[in-house]
Amino acid sequence: MTTSPEQGFRRSRGLDVLALACLVLIGASLRPAASSLGPVLSEVKDGFSLAEWQTGLLTALPGLVFAICGIIAVPVLKRLGLFAALAMSAAFIVAGVGLRAVVTEWVAFALLTVLALAGMSIGNVILPVYVKSRFPHRPTLGATTFTVSLGLGSMLPSLFTAPLAEQFGGWRVGLGFWVVLPFSALITWSVLRSLKSVPVLSGQAAEPGGERVEAPTRRAVFTSPKARYMAIFFGLQSANAYVQFGWLPQIYRDAGLDPFLAGIMLTIVTFGGLPGGFLAPQIIVRNIAPRAFLVSFGVSAVIGYTGLLLSPATVPWLWAVLLGYGGFAFPAALALITSRTREVSVTASTSAFVQSTGYVLAALCPLAVGGLLGLSGGWQVPLWFMVIISALMAITGWLSAGPGNVDDELAPTSGHGGTGEAK
Repeated sequence: MTTSPEQGFRRSRGLDVLALACLVLIGASLRPAASSLGPVLSEVKDGFSLAEWQTGLLTALPGLVFAICGIIAVPVLKRLGLFAALAMSAAFIVAGVGLRAVVTEWVAFALLTVLALAGMSIGNVILPVYVKSRFPHRPTLGATTFTVSLGLGSMLPSLFTAPLAEQFGGWRVGLGFWVVLPFSALITWSVLRSLKSVPVLSGQAAEPGGERVEAPTRRAVFTSPKARYMAIFFGLQSANAYVQFGWLPQIYRDAGLDPFLAGIMLTIVTFGGLPGGFLAPQIIVRNIAPRAFLVSFGVSAVIGYTGLLLSPATVPWLWAVLLGYGGFAFPAALALITSRTREVSVTASTSAFVQSTGYVLAALCPLAVGGLLGLSGGWQVPLWFMVIISALMAITGWLSAGPGNVDDELAPTSGHGGTGEAK
């Protein structure tokens, strides 16, 4: 891939709008297969007569699949190219989301969920490459559109899947409805390609942990301290999100809130993804005191968990708001990938390394919380554990957002870290 990605595709105002529409639709497609399941999980469990371990496996699949399939995304990009790789991602999501809504066997449902999650995982890694290559002169616009679209893809299914299921005859309709997003994305993406407005990346991307084909002297991405800090930061913020999605309502219910109010608290937390999607990329890309802001996300989460420890039912909305602000770390972590890399190939390899490594932490942390809850018999120990996780998130956020970029740290002459300013 070339460092001049603006070459090789047609541009005009209309084509740029269509390219943004593609970004919105593909980005919004990368979450519903996971976020639509929770609201109707009880109905799915009853529909397939699932045991507890089967239900638990379904809830654990996103983190596991994201961790595994993120590794193959860059080799897929290298072999197929940008258009075909993202088209395959959307097609996997269409097939997985659409077909799992009609199958009658649990194994088929689980396998189709894995297929959809695999498509989402590949898209997670490759879409920042599209942002970097298609909007090289509008990085803030591209990063903001990307993160807001992800937020919408998480929030809308969590809000509307259950009402759709209730209104139109069951959980199958509620889950199957969301095939409209990846299907629309696939059509729009194909139209953009027919108009010759999809970047054609020359050369080959670097594999995660490997070396670039066109620059064999470039060091492996995991040797970059900044890339490692970004991976840990991404994993810790994802761990926060997974714990909140899985356990926060139960924490509030055990503190005395009724189920409805406990659900409202989680809604407050997840709603933070929208303003976070707008603001965090602006902070990172425009370099507006990024270290201070990333630290503030971790500090806010520390205070939120401490509030849940000391007085969860007194001002429950305050702790939810603080945790929601801490969730701004997710769009910030994604914006770091594009703003702390220069070449498109380095963006690709860094995206794969950061996300695949980070999701391993994200998958393990909710399991650790469940284990600590079982061993201790209460929420004190698990919540102290999350306080520590959030404090580490603040520290790695400070390290990740410092000056310099991954490209310089991978160059043979910059073995002790880059000296260039981040862009």
